[in-house]
Amino acid sequence: MRPELLNKTYSLKNELSQLALSLNEEINREEVLSKWKTYTPTPTYSYLAAEDGSYNRKHYLGFYLYSVSGYAVGFKKDGTFSEEVTGDINLSVIKKTDTVDQFLRMLMFLCELKALLRLSFKEKPEFLVIDGTLSSRFITIFPKTDWFSGEEFEGKIASIAGEFIPLLKENLFDEDITAYSQKVKKIVIDRLKAEFGEKGLRRDVIEAALSKLAYFEYLLLLHTLFYGLDWNPVVIGIAKTSHSTQIFNRSIPDLRIFHHVIKETGYSYPLIYLNLEEIKWEFSQVFEYLEESIAYQLKEISIKYFYGKYDEGRTISLIELYENPEHTGLKPEQILDVLSYFSVGGYPFPLKKADSEVRITGKDMEFIENLLGLQRELHGREGLE
Repeated sequence: MRPELLNKTYSLKNELSQLALSLNEEINREEVLSKWKTYTPTPTYSYLAAEDGSYNRKHYLGFYLYSVSGYAVGFKKDGTFSEEVTGDINLSVIKKTDTVDQFLRMLMFLCELKALLRLSFKEKPEFLVIDGTLSSRFITIFPKTDWFSGEEFEGKIASIAGEFIPLLKENLFDEDITAYSQKVKKIVIDRLKAEFGEKGLRRDVIEAALSKLAYFEYLLLLHTLFYGLDWNPVVIGIAKTSHSTQIFNRSIPDLRIFHHVIKETGYSYPLIYLNLEEIKWEFSQVFEYLEESIAYQLKEISIKYFYGKYDEGRTISLIELYENPEHTGLKPEQILDVLSYFSVGGYPFPLKKADSEVRITGKDMEFIENLLGLQRELHGREGLE
């Protein structure tokens, strides 16, 4: 690092000390305590399954190499566990670089959900725990054709992808991403060729269609999570970070304020409902037209949240709860009791295991690159090496 830039740290150090003073002055301890109910959890076992996902990518001139994975684990009382993995390693010719991460995050969410649901249908856990917030699953953006191709197709590719939603439903719980399976890919390519001729065999056209189909698959899996599990498990999301300021209406996030004051286990109240319409949940017009009932039900999902501390460690988590009509009497205390049973250092061990098992590192990508013989492929930084 240049010394001219490093000198900036000294002035920033003074600002940090001023920020700490400002935090003490701005926060009224009594106000924070009035929003917190102290509760000592009674560790209680319930069969709990947790999930996490990961993705990584390498950029070359003209394409990306990516790896995406979802992992789910269920812990039984005797210490044994069951696990499921869904993932993909592939190439993408996506051209809009600012949408690459949005696209891969959607595939990651898809893999997480599929792994969790495949495990759940076999094991029927009482609690399903999503890594991060439930609400984040509703912000996923529909992959546009112009992400992949500069040519205008007037919505034809989306319409063609919509034709294969019934095929997705028939094979929804296959091990891998159904939209990218060889069976589905061949049928889609044949349809694209019939519609566009040789142009339909271009990789950008094929990927534009398959990415939309993967998005439809994701929506079907999301719908299954909330409406397709007949044993009605408790579905929650647990996040370590949050930028919400809804409780205290300060410039500092509510979670940071609770961390500053709260030392005792317990939870915040009252429980706050999320307005999913404010999150700007959008479907593709094709999906909403073809699957009107599913689209309507997804928009009617009710989620509420609270902040919870269920161990003596420092961690306070944001906990989002799907308000299943079958669990209207469920209280935060019951959730904290279960999370306390699995807690290690203030965080549920199943989520920690999922994180460690699913993570795709830079070394992993280098290993994949070498296996594929791409280590000498042009990537645009050769002149800097």
